[in-house]
Amino acid sequence: MRLKRLQEKIKRKMLDAFLITNLKNIHYLSGFSGQGIKVLVAKEETLFFSGPLYYEEAKERVKGSFQIIRDLKPKFFRGFKRIGIEENSVCLKDYFLLQKLLPKVKFIPCRDFIESFRLIKEKREIELLKKSARVTREVFSSLMKRLKPGMSELKVAGVIRSLLREKGAEDESFPPIVASGTRSSFPHATASEKIIEEKEPIILDFGGTFGGYKSDFTRTVFLGKIDRKANRLYTLLKKAQNLAMAKIRPGVMISKIDQAARRLLNREGYGKYFIHNLGHGVGLDTHELPFISPKNKERLKRGMAFTIEPGIYIPGWGGLRREDMVAVAKDGCEVL
Repeated sequence: MRLKRLQEKIKRKMLDAFLITNLKNIHYLSGFSGQGIKVLVAKEETLFFSGPLYYEEAKERVKGSFQIIRDLKPKFFRGFKRIGIEENSVCLKDYFLLQKLLPKVKFIPCRDFIESFRLIKEKREIELLKKSARVTREVFSSLMKRLKPGMSELKVAGVIRSLLREKGAEDESFPPIVASGTRSSFPHATASEKIIEEKEPIILDFGGTFGGYKSDFTRTVFLGKIDRKANRLYTLLKKAQNLAMAKIRPGVMISKIDQAARRLLNREGYGKYFIHNLGHGVGLDTHELPFISPKNKERLKRGMAFTIEPGIYIPGWGGLRREDMVAVAKDGCEVL
């Protein structure tokens, strides 16, 4: 079904074929990918170029009506005049190589050609996201029993990685973010040797992979008594998140979701400290379509899956963020 939809799109765009180099898109179509693998989808045929390292494995694991080809050669492009390529994943070196190998072919850069299909999750994809999210929550629960003052951020990140594997994740979605004290005002801080202390904010942002599908989860925690300011800000973030989730249903403009949270933070005087979009899609990539931003005028559709993650980052003091994954259901918001 996915291949058929892609072939129909290739015809509509007046292309002879489409060359896929993004490994996540290759996985989406075939159930398998690996470094250097490429796929050529034409109107009537689909070629899976495995390379020598993956040839035997590809014959066993690739799903769908693909011809498994060991090496990509110019002869497979014979008769093609217009081939679409993935604008977001073809590097300049490969682009020039393609032009050299196939001088008579016109390569058409295309953005989000397959990602637009991935925007709407199928039922099976939602189930995999739920399993991934469930593993991540289990890791968080176990982590809170081990977290204590005197541990370094790097140590905590290592514990997260170990727990993800222990709980059944295939891999981490991304390097865990562990940021404490004033470093918690860095939204994407890299874990450091800083020692975690009592009464300071600790942002924990991590996720695992299950069946190729990612999870993304953030909580801000404190060891010891939480001071009045931090408690007020975290309560504010939770309220902002709830307001955004209450807006989620098919047909709603995406910008309205962001605005629901941002207006509250602006009204309370913290809008200038909320310095990123409210959320992003999650699937085979940790960050994918749709992006929940104040500029996104597209409308929600059933099956979209994304994060809702308001944050407040005050330089010199610290930051807080709360993030959950949700899906657009028939009647509203499903928290994954």
